Amino acid sequence: MTTGFIDNDILLKLVAFQLLEDAIDSLGLSSNSIRALPAARFMLLSKRNRQDYVQDVLDSAISFIEKCQIISSSQLTDPEDVPSEYKQLAPFNQIDAGEADLIVATANTTDFLQLSGDKRCFKALPSIPAPIYARLQGKAICLEQVVLKLIDVLGFEEVSTRIKPAIHHDKSIYLCFGYSQPVPESQVREALQSCINEIHAAAP
Repeated sequence: MTTGFIDNDILLKLVAFQLLEDAIDSLGLSSNSIRALPAARFMLLSKRNRQDYVQDVLDSAISFIEKCQIISSSQLTDPEDVPSEYKQLAPFNQIDAGEADLIVATANTTDFLQLSGDKRCFKALPSIPAPIYARLQGKAICLEQVVLKLIDVLGFEEVSTRIKPAIHHDKSIYLCFGYSQPVPESQVREALQSCINEIHAAAP
């Protein structure tokens, strides 16, 4: 079974959009195959997240994390005589500590997807050590890819209806779906694909 590594940013947005379970299913994953960082539960309750999200969203995200497998500390460290991947990633300040830990955790997993809402991290990937970048190629999934796939699976109207009440949580999604008047499906698809293409151009 494919293993999914998920960051808090995309998790919270998918919960707020009422799309998390469908997203996981559409990617061939399950809560049992998702891996989360040991500190994920505490990070979800950060002051910033408490300001940005209503308590129901935070509670649902924590409930989901509690069903996932937590990445063990041994997956995040290397033997003392080998430079750790984390140290190799440290110079790239566009990649925050949580994203770096998730990247390191994929080291011993061949069949995986990394779900991230951090565009700065995506765009920094080509600069990281080549072996690590090669491992991630074709396996890193952004929010726009998930939403576009869900339009195929659930239909445009269903996805749009779920997203609209919480659309302010992501600027790209906000712009893609229209913030002042309804936008036709073809235009939303084109806008989502444009966002994906921009990331792909920065990190092939």
